[in-house]
Amino acid sequence: MIQRSPPAYHTRAAPCACFILVVFFCALAGGCLDTISISDFNRFSLPRLTDSGSELKAYFLDVGQGDSTLIMFGNKTILIDAGEVSQGNIVVQKMKSLGISRIDLLVATHPHADHIGGMERVLDAFAVGQVLDAGMPHPSPLYEHFLTMIESCHIPYTVAKQGQIIEIDPALRIFVLFPPDNPSSEDLNDNSVVLRISYGTIDLLLTGDAGISAEMQMLTTGYALDSEILKVAHHGSSHSTSFAFLERVHPQVAVISVGADNPYGHPSDTTVAALNTVGYTIYRTDHDGDIRVKSDGMSYTVQTTRRQGGVLIPITALQSPTLSPVTTRTANVPVYEVVISATQFNAPGDDRENLNGEYVRISNRGTDAVNMNGWTLSDRTGSHGYIFPAFILLPESSVSVYTGSGAINDTALFMGRTSPVWGNSGDEAMLKDDFGNIIDTRSEGGDS
Repeated sequence: MIQRSPPAYHTRAAPCACFILVVFFCALAGGCLDTISISDFNRFSLPRLTDSGSELKAYFLDVGQGDSTLIMFGNKTILIDAGEVSQGNIVVQKMKSLGISRIDLLVATHPHADHIGGMERVLDAFAVGQVLDAGMPHPSPLYEHFLTMIESCHIPYTVAKQGQIIEIDPALRIFVLFPPDNPSSEDLNDNSVVLRISYGTIDLLLTGDAGISAEMQMLTTGYALDSEILKVAHHGSSHSTSFAFLERVHPQVAVISVGADNPYGHPSDTTVAALNTVGYTIYRTDHDGDIRVKSDGMSYTVQTTRRQGGVLIPITALQSPTLSPVTTRTANVPVYEVVISATQFNAPGDDRENLNGEYVRISNRGTDAVNMNGWTLSDRTGSHGYIFPAFILLPESSVSVYTGSGAINDTALFMGRTSPVWGNSGDEAMLKDDFGNIIDTRSEGGDS
């Protein structure tokens, strides 16, 4: 049976205090394809650029007044929404034209028809490895049929929860930013599944139809929101895309999925004006057709399938010289004023009996708070790595990372080891950010 329950009936874990937000979640087993792992922070393997030179390709499909985003990475495929019922065959056709034969992860951001209407055709056409759904109750025959099809196909089904990490490829990081464990409203839009997909230094933020209320909640989590590519929420509605949210995300490119001459007036003049005010490059499916973002993890290009004489150039023409000019950007690598300010590799007494006598202290000497989620701390060999949870290191503050176990708070983190990590006769601590950049190293001990 499909494991689904409205949030009111779920047993939900309370978030930890002191700026730590860690959610543990296990993926459902089984399915026709390889099971996708949805894990907690400390089991997460850091994203790396793959030796095979894989590219991330994100297609924002023109499905009229609806949403459908296709992500391709190596041999993995993710489909997020599928537009209205009338667009199902179009989505399938475009995917098959790209050589897709299966979907590893199918995401339904929320159960409105303009997002899940085409799912029936998609489920008929492709084997699906896993479904990620908002899990909000909705008495719509369309949504109930969608759930019934998932069950009849024996597809593993997971309800999205804030803090989940979806491990589909070691080089790709997919983080669930929304909905929270305890939704503050029953509004379907405001409980949309919001994903941040990262490859190297390039981030994509996919927001479903999340409204301003959801944006405000995301702003308070401390999770990283900054992204080069933003899929603008709710087709550019005035009920989404607040200035505060835009300032935090600070995208370079904004993509609006919207139908031409739609009766809702999307995108709103307010949203377009907000995006123009801060100078973001705007792409719209009603003007640009299908939009492709391609990234090698360090830079990205944007290409569109322009409409010519009212006829959409097929998506298979993406290699055609008649395409629109390519827009290329390179992400800015952040500069941190974070240092290893103290170490104690040789614990007093017997190290084995005093694991928390070993520690490394990390200090933020800058003026901005730093989200250390996904950062690593390792010894000289690199074999005893610690991955930071979603921890916010405030300006002029320090946190000590202890080898043993204890109660996490705003000044103490714990590796949870059962044996010593650091060499008593000398060692080196290495701190890296979530992209693998070396931030600081320190040998031996002492304060600085």
